[in-house]
Amino acid sequence: MLTLPAPMGTAASERTRAALLVLGGGVLALLLSHHSALLSGLRLMQGDEGDVRFCNYILEHGWRFVSGDPAHARFWDPPMFHPEPNVAAYSEVLLGVAPLYWVWRGFGLGAELSWQAWALAMAALNYAAAVWLLRRGFGLRVLPAVVGAVLFTAGAPRVNQLNHPQLEAQFFALLAVGAVVALTRPETDRRRGVAWAALLVGACVAQLYAGFYWGWFLFFFLLLAFIAGLVLRDTRGPLLTALRRHLPALAGFGVVGLALLAPLILHARQAIGTVGLRTFAEVVPMVPRIWSWFYMGPDSWLYGWMDGFSRFRRLPLGWEHRLGFGFVTPVLAGLGLWQARSRPAVRLLLVMAVATVLLASRYPGGYTPWWLVFHGVPGAAAIRALARIGMWLLVPAAVGLALYLQRQWNSGRAALAVGLGALCLLEQGLTGPAYDWHEARADVEAVAARIPPGCATFFYAPTSGKAREWKYQLDAVWASNERGVPTVNGYSGNAPRGWRLQDNRRFNAMAAERLDRDLEDWMRSRNLAPASVCRIQVPARR
Repeated sequence: MLTLPAPMGTAASERTRAALLVLGGGVLALLLSHHSALLSGLRLMQGDEGDVRFCNYILEHGWRFVSGDPAHARFWDPPMFHPEPNVAAYSEVLLGVAPLYWVWRGFGLGAELSWQAWALAMAALNYAAAVWLLRRGFGLRVLPAVVGAVLFTAGAPRVNQLNHPQLEAQFFALLAVGAVVALTRPETDRRRGVAWAALLVGACVAQLYAGFYWGWFLFFFLLLAFIAGLVLRDTRGPLLTALRRHLPALAGFGVVGLALLAPLILHARQAIGTVGLRTFAEVVPMVPRIWSWFYMGPDSWLYGWMDGFSRFRRLPLGWEHRLGFGFVTPVLAGLGLWQARSRPAVRLLLVMAVATVLLASRYPGGYTPWWLVFHGVPGAAAIRALARIGMWLLVPAAVGLALYLQRQWNSGRAALAVGLGALCLLEQGLTGPAYDWHEARADVEAVAARIPPGCATFFYAPTSGKAREWKYQLDAVWASNERGVPTVNGYSGNAPRGWRLQDNRRFNAMAAERLDRDLEDWMRSRNLAPASVCRIQVPARR
């Protein structure tokens, strides 16, 4: 029988509908993840005034460095914790995603609006990378791929961690996963393998520069996938064949990648020599408990009422344990992975998801297999908030849910697929914290106005106020930017050795005596003349 080709108009309309569906899914992903900021007209910042303002500062420091600000002349030495060098290496440097902030600053937007644009861009790129992976890497239809991509972008574990925006940019990891899937296909020849090898290595390097957590977790999951691929009999042969075929390209680009990572590694090693490595005791409170995998926190639209359950209340540092993404969603995602387990890439994702939960959980009696990983895998000792590994489950969850919905669609149950997809996305709904950045800006300007002309450096110690100490440290750090004057104040994931000024609130005589003593010790240890440090001791605006 002769089959006539589809009319050109039909094919074009199909592409248009697909593009509109992808675009609509992107809008939904942004609204689910950043609705507080968007619906306020960008007046509100998603998250609280801690890590959000710190990450904004890191990006702003990078912009001032590339734009030639003399107060930010050395990238690794931002003007806080003065005069300590290399303090940028104490935490994330965000260089892998900084250009997407710099471009808005270059167009003339202020620091806060550039931050808002950057945060939305991170979510949009997460979504785009997830659509690409699900469509090209796993060959899924548009609708299931869109639902899976929205889940990856706006899943409850991710939105619950928007207080830590250094965790938002994960799109490089998806590019790396897609490159691995392509490299292991039999039809990928050596010539095309060169491009995929370049993408794999480039994505790994960029992800490490974008954020250490996702960079290290990407390395760890690729290692798990490699081990699982060798253990499983039907994947061992194809994996070794692909490795032999593409090893020259991988090795060549690997050498280039290591060279590109050299500055980050060297400065990180220098920082470790200064502040030391973390102990496992610091990790223990943030090792997921069994109930952490179901906990969604008080801000969940559907499950916030469960926050009062005693099992959830007993979780230490509970905000770090909000790893749940509903009850229907994980079931359907698990079914999707299980039903498609004959596909090697899907089977490996399923194995890694199970291995993640088993390795990263803390069991009765305090036992956790992660102790072995912490002491045995390079870089694991730098992972303090282990519970954030739960956000990685959004990768297999997105793939599994999309596979399940496609199976329903292919079986003629399109309405069921749409309804279940909508329910799963509704389960991700959260109303998280937000703050008015105009108020934060006014606080900074109030501190900056107190810095006297000719001041070489300053230390801000409010004499009254209602906020936590880290908020005042960040006020000082941003005031340093305003006036171009370095500050002894600081905020980061670590602090220099001998810097005991974490609580800078001078609210009573005992605190004042302690601060005077600790500030004098710091000045003496760093050869700072007492007269060179201006002391800003005034009531805080808030």
